[in-house]
Amino acid sequence: MSTEQLKRINAATQEKGRNKNSLYSQKINSRPQKQSASSSDAKTELANPPTQLTSIGTQSWRPWGIGGSDIAAILGVSPYRSAVEVWLDKVNQATKANEVPDALPMRLGHFLEPFVVQEYERVTGNTASHLIGAIHHPNHKELFGHIDRMVTPFARNGDMFAREESIVLECKTCSVFRSNEWGPSWSDLVPAEYLTQCLWYLGLTECEEAHLAVLLGNTDFRIYRIRRDTQLEEHMFETAHKFWVEHVLKKVPPALKTRAQAELIHPAHVEGLSVEANPSTLQDISRYKTLQLELESIEKEIEGIKDGIALTLGRAERLTCDGHTLASWRLAKGANRLDTEKLRRERPEIVEKYSSKSLGSRRLLINPPKANSMHMEGV
Repeated sequence: MSTEQLKRINAATQEKGRNKNSLYSQKINSRPQKQSASSSDAKTELANPPTQLTSIGTQSWRPWGIGGSDIAAILGVSPYRSAVEVWLDKVNQATKANEVPDALPMRLGHFLEPFVVQEYERVTGNTASHLIGAIHHPNHKELFGHIDRMVTPFARNGDMFAREESIVLECKTCSVFRSNEWGPSWSDLVPAEYLTQCLWYLGLTECEEAHLAVLLGNTDFRIYRIRRDTQLEEHMFETAHKFWVEHVLKKVPPALKTRAQAELIHPAHVEGLSVEANPSTLQDISRYKTLQLELESIEKEIEGIKDGIALTLGRAERLTCDGHTLASWRLAKGANRLDTEKLRRERPEIVEKYSSKSLGSRRLLINPPKANSMHMEGV
């Protein structure tokens, strides 16, 4: 996804013209002017983050707020995370204050980050400096960025915070199976979650350019250039601040869009509680019944086709056409299966010893009413 593609997506979800009385714009005009490289405030903000923001340890400092890794989900452009999941992370922060993520991909990314930095320096000739702590939005301290490195290609005054010349460096490791999501080196064609993260950091640092260095698999190293876009960053900051104020602080979840999101918020049912169907839901149920009948008809036709192909194959292993395999019918390998019922009956103590309870999931069962059994208004 490029910056222009992201702008088109955001434009489609916004009203024409920005509401000047929005939560963000009420304060944006009072945002301090860009400070000079010698300003002590910029350094102080990094060294002394707001005391009301919670941190986790000293090595993996993460404030209690909205960071660069959250914004893609909040904007709805992340393929792996939703705004609802971000909300759950934030409202449950107090109970997770001492938990540090231990996923293997995350550990591998931290382990390989120094190597990615070294490769970037080797390719570009630039020098990258490590940042400790986070940079916060000047007006909304809950909006922060935890930046991998800052690149200072021969800043005239020698100050790494010379924002007019500094470059944000973000380092990533990515599976080779996602290589089709990345464009040519030095373009801005990168996955949406990384693009928004870089744009977020550019807005916080007021740098004009970010470099995204990525190691794809273990053989392909690329560098991408993301330019600052003030309209996009204003939209991101406004959306994030609104999300924080209206959802996180008020503990009101964002709008649910999928059954999986609904189950995150409502993991269990309330015994005996029922909800009366509205006209829209009745229409959905009617349409569901129609689609279900169509699906049954299609599945029946598919099974008939498969039966015909199997009869054609007979004892043959493969069905071919000009040397190309169109179908195969092989005997699957046998497997030894544990007879759990017999084990439970004859050795219940073993079953008890090696059994563990798992959380159940809600099962959605839809029972469309029979024709003429009830009046479905508007259907």
